[in-house]
Amino acid sequence: MPPLLNETSDGERDLRTRIESLVTNAADLHAKNFLAGPARHLIDTKSRTDFTSKLSKIYHEAANMAYMLWTRRTEMRCVFLHEMANPTFDAESPFFDPDSLVRYDDHEDGLRGRPVTIMVHPLLEVYGTEEAKDYDKGRVWAKGVVWLDSRKH
Repeated sequence: MPPLLNETSDGERDLRTRIESLVTNAADLHAKNFLAGPARHLIDTKSRTDFTSKLSKIYHEAANMAYMLWTRRTEMRCVFLHEMANPTFDAESPFFDPDSLVRYDDHEDGLRGRPVTIMVHPLLEVYGTEEAKDYDKGRVWAKGVVWLDSRKH
């Protein structure tokens, strides 16, 4: 969570402590449920203590990140290939990066204009600001990673 400001009231401090406690409890519960589920058969009993602490840390980080994203005033949209109107590849695109398997460097500009066939990672766009303005203006948070037919025709 972000650091507290000097002018934070006692009520705000108490609320923050309560929220941190709830987030921690939720992360602990999910980690415990995971370890009690089918995954328990895959964990070596000798390394269980070390694994448990690592898993707990992962769940705590994920819970804190989820809380931070949930409380943001911006809106995040996940854009998939089927939502786009037949996109074509352009190495200069602010929306796409080629997957490493495409081997873009071997083809120079020969791939420009080729249809994007698979999106390995969706495009993540953010709308709005922390001041709750500009919800009509999107910006790229993470480029989509794409595959395309790189065979020479």
